[in-house]
Amino acid sequence: MRYAFYSHGGCENHGCEAIVRTLSAMIKKGQPESVIKLYTLNARSDEAGDLPNIDETEEFDYIRPVFKTTSAQKIKLSLLSRKSQKLADEYFYSLSCKNPSLKKNDIYISVGGDNYCYGDGHMAAAFNCELKKLGKKTVLWGCSIGENDLSEDKIKDLKTFDLIVTRETLTFETLKNHGIDKNTVLYPDPAFTLDIDEKTGKEIEVKPNTLGFNISSLVGKYSAKGASIDDISTEFLRYILDNSDKNILLIPHVTKENDGDQLILSRIAEQLGSDRVSVVPSTFTASQYKSIISRCDMFIGARTHATIAAYSTCVPTLVIGYSVKSRGIAKDIFGTDDGLVVPVFEIDSAEKLIKAYEDFSRKKEIYRKQLEKNMPSYIEKARSSINELFRI
Repeated sequence: MRYAFYSHGGCENHGCEAIVRTLSAMIKKGQPESVIKLYTLNARSDEAGDLPNIDETEEFDYIRPVFKTTSAQKIKLSLLSRKSQKLADEYFYSLSCKNPSLKKNDIYISVGGDNYCYGDGHMAAAFNCELKKLGKKTVLWGCSIGENDLSEDKIKDLKTFDLIVTRETLTFETLKNHGIDKNTVLYPDPAFTLDIDEKTGKEIEVKPNTLGFNISSLVGKYSAKGASIDDISTEFLRYILDNSDKNILLIPHVTKENDGDQLILSRIAEQLGSDRVSVVPSTFTASQYKSIISRCDMFIGARTHATIAAYSTCVPTLVIGYSVKSRGIAKDIFGTDDGLVVPVFEIDSAEKLIKAYEDFSRKKEIYRKQLEKNMPSYIEKARSSINELFRI
């Protein structure tokens, strides 16, 4: 069996890396003779990430496929775009899918969990349509989709997948309510099963009583009107320094050169100017970052897979949430998201984050015990999800 992963942004996004690393490991464990091909937006970062269970890699941007067009094709694209962008995209992808390598694979797995959260999804739908024309089975793995993310076109497209694996109950119920239930199942994100790289991760010292903190420019797009997530984070962390003996470890989880978390975190560290604050380098793998996060006493994070690294190692975690996935994952683990997720669009001042932190801190050890109780079975359920793939 030949599996193909697509919509992978590259290993500089360590959430994407964690999904590819864990899902490929589960496939190989169940079907050792299978072949896994990775279509990636950034082959260089995947080579640096060292993905042991990926057999073949090809740089292929399914959103902006690279192919040569004739003059006649360019004219047709231009004319179609004047009528309808959807028609133009459908024609565009019919050309891109002439890539001969696409015909060789049996099952295509979309591994970008948020692909149907942003925009109208017509590009993902057009690519899925072309794969179906090639007679391929398609799978949407580890997805989160909110009520407001759906449209008639998205619903129609989602119903064509041979399997949809939702990663939290809120998404699962939303899809069911819209009739997307025939091939839809519920399992935790595969990244919960990610191994820890103890050897390399321990190059970074994590002092006792350390607060791990992650923020990104992405959440700034969803923050309260007029609020600067940089300034709010800096003021909040200064409060921590002034009112506790905690050490603060700023941990990036998307490390793109020009748009990585390390850029905003480095600015925050510089503004704080304290020897109790340090920034983790942007050179580690997802497994190594998980090792570092696992040794924190508490974690506050915006990147979903940074918080998954914390949850799965039983580190009490306050999530700065910007989509349905943060609330859904918290509810599935704890039975509620109240006090566990602070919506970024409500954070219009440092005081809001300080209050959420203080309330959370009072229950921190209760949350730790809940994680220690719930996480073994939750991780095992994530591992068992692979049987759904083998059944299609």
